[in-house]
Order: sequence, then structure tokens, then C-alpha cells
Amino acid sequence: MRLPEYPSTTSLITAYAQGKDPLTSLGPYFERPGRTILENMLTDVPDPTLLESVARVRGGLSHFERWYYAGPHFPTHLPPPSPTQVKSVEMQMTMRWRDVLGYFKTWSSLQNYHERFPSDLQRIDGRFPEDKAGNDISSQTDVDVSGGDIAVRFWKDLREQVKKSGGKYGVDELVSVEWPIALLLAKKV
Repeated sequence: MRLPEYPSTTSLITAYAQGKDPLTSLGPYFERPGRTILENMLTDVPDPTLLESVARVRGGLSHFERWYYAGPHFPTHLPPPSPTQVKSVEMQMTMRWRDVLGYFKTWSSLQNYHERFPSDLQRIDGRFPEDKAGNDISSQTDVDVSGGDIAVRFWKDLREQVKKSGGKYGVDELVSVEWPIALLLAKKV
């Protein structure tokens, strides 16, 4: 996940989603190795055209390609792909800050974190007191922005960084979000 209008938030997002600190990051609470494979843009998946078991059982595959829909933001911890493999980011959305928090609350790692630290759900974060005035949950689809669990704290950290950058950070202000993805393409023989 990335906020393309606010590149200064990228390090915060990486620390929260992939960090090692079990108290401030959800990284340790994702299912592994699956999440690591995704974070590594599927580079850990071997070329199936070279696997003997694929050739023997399925008749084989040919013309294997890796495409990275990451734009110019390919992860620096990975070997750089060839320029023909890098495509523009396709998975993007403009959403309210409130809905960004709703997205964070869907992460399986957050559920795992709360199983480990149930008292975190009782925490309060007093930053952005104006959120209370804008937290009139008028419909079933609106996200409650009160509280102070790890997801709310991170969400407020992002909004503080956007505020410092001169951006819009109100709960119902819009923000662009994009998700880099990788595809593995092969043709059956």
C-alpha cells in the first residue's frame, strides 16, 4: 500500500506493515511465509517452466513472465527487474481517510494482534479531537474513528505526516491509495 501524493508516508507504512517490533508493527502478526512472498512481489516463486514436476504432471509450461505493477516504486530490497517487466500501478482508489481506517481494520494481522493484546482495543488516542465532531456514524457503512488501538494510532500517524506535508487529513477528506502488485504469467504447453 502506498499514498502516492505523500511519499513521506511510505516509511511509516513499511514500518507498520512489515516491521519487526511486536508492539508497534503488525509485521510479526501476518501469516508467514505467505505475506513475505507478497511483500517480495512474488520473486520467491520459482520459474515453473524449470520445475520437473510441472513438466511431468501437467505437460509443462512455456513463456514464463513476471510483471510488476509498481510503477517507479519497486521495492529497493529486491533485485531490480528489467524495464519491460515494470508496469504502471493499476490497483488504485480514492477514498476518505475514514475508509482508509476501515481498510486497516480488515487486515488479518490486526485480528492476530488483538488476540495477543486484547487490552489494546481499550486504548485511547487523543490526537485529532476534531474527529469526535465528525464521527456522526449516520450509516451502517461509516467507519467509527474513535478509540486508540494500534490501527487507529497508525492511521493518525499517517494523517499527522500528511498534515505536516500540507495535505488534507480530515476524516472525510479524500486521499489516493495504491497497491503495487505482481503477476506471474505462463502459457500451458
